[in-house]
Amino acid sequence: MENTSEKVDFQIVLESEEVDKSSIYWQEQCQMLYDTIRKNLSEGSVSPSSRKGGEGEKAGIIISFDVLTLTGITLNSFYILIKLINIWERNRKRSNLKYKFRNGSEAICTNLDVDDIPEVYRRLKQEDNKQE
Repeated sequence: MENTSEKVDFQIVLESEEVDKSSIYWQEQCQMLYDTIRKNLSEGSVSPSSRKGGEGEKAGIIISFDVLTLTGITLNSFYILIKLINIWERNRKRSNLKYKFRNGSEAICTNLDVDDIPEVYRRLKQEDNKQE
């Protein structure tokens, strides 16, 4: 049985320098990444964020794809995740990616090199373990 300390939980925050995060266009772009991750992630899970609709909004709950929550991510899954994100970022040159932790701290990680993945994963585990 795998040790739970070998898995991490975190959020990915997707931002663009050119497009408002609440725009339909940006949400569609982020949803494409979400769908790709969901279909290809071998271990762990991904889900979009949600919030209650404000007064006057038609929807009771609003799904937002610019903040994705990942849980139970192993090193192997993290490799897959980074490869998928790198492909997505290639077509969105002015996008930024941040990892957000339960304590609110953030780390910017855009266009990661495959050689950097073990070190970044180790840092993610350290931040996640501080929360337990």
